[in-house]
Amino acid sequence: MELRPSCVYLYEFSDYAKLSMDIELLMEINSESQFTLFSRLPTRRLIERLDLSKIDHYWITENEGKQSIKPDIENIFNLIMENNNDGLNVYLVDGLEYILSSSNNDDLLSKMSQFTDDLKPLNSALIYCIDSLAFDNKWIIKLRHLSQILQIKTPEVVDVSITEVEDEEEAVEVIQHELGIDGGPRLAYLARLPEIGFTNEILVKRILQWRRMGLDVSKIEPAMSYSSKEAYELYKLVEEDVRRATELERFIHANQEHLNTSEIATDLFRIRQLTGLDELEQKYYTSS
Repeated sequence: MELRPSCVYLYEFSDYAKLSMDIELLMEINSESQFTLFSRLPTRRLIERLDLSKIDHYWITENEGKQSIKPDIENIFNLIMENNNDGLNVYLVDGLEYILSSSNNDDLLSKMSQFTDDLKPLNSALIYCIDSLAFDNKWIIKLRHLSQILQIKTPEVVDVSITEVEDEEEAVEVIQHELGIDGGPRLAYLARLPEIGFTNEILVKRILQWRRMGLDVSKIEPAMSYSSKEAYELYKLVEEDVRRATELERFIHANQEHLNTSEIATDLFRIRQLTGLDELEQKYYTSS
């Protein structure tokens, strides 16, 4: 969806992984715009979900820090008003329930209503990203009246395609996924990243690719603070686990009619968690 300046949108979600993917989709569609995210998640958590090289971000927290902002809606609004960057500026606010917890409901709504008017002369768009279950229903209804509902539609089933990029600094595939037996995205083989040219930025992109496939690769998070060589060594270990998981998942899909249906969902979950791979390989490969 192409965003328009001077507009306030409301995006409702129940799954943070979907939110992250839709933010990236919005960034692709509105590639000429500058995006800024105010989030309840700290940088170390956001980096697991988004390519932070393409989006400015602030952690909504009481903690002091360069990329932090107090949980007061006026602080966020003031920062938006001070920004005079050229082009469309898109601001996403995730963490409204945290701000609301320390505010008066009607007072917060009044400030948000006033800012809807303040935004009109600006070349900016504002998106409130909320889990509606975290709010009082009457309050949500009032918020909906102040904003346009933002719906982001993504295809449920698409073909797997891999585009190789020759530049080492961009040597990460662009992948689309088909759905598997359990309704999650199928795992896909990714080209191995070479040690030459291996950087944190490339690692972040690979982590995002893995997470979009539903893989739990939290064990690689410490690599973000390692030296390049140490980070690459840890990356290789996780990459091997992902390769084994991909082969196991493909085996299960290819032989599902001969397997115990009640065990498939549990085993696919373990595969995406990258746990018990030795046991699963023993179970499936020796009994085939």
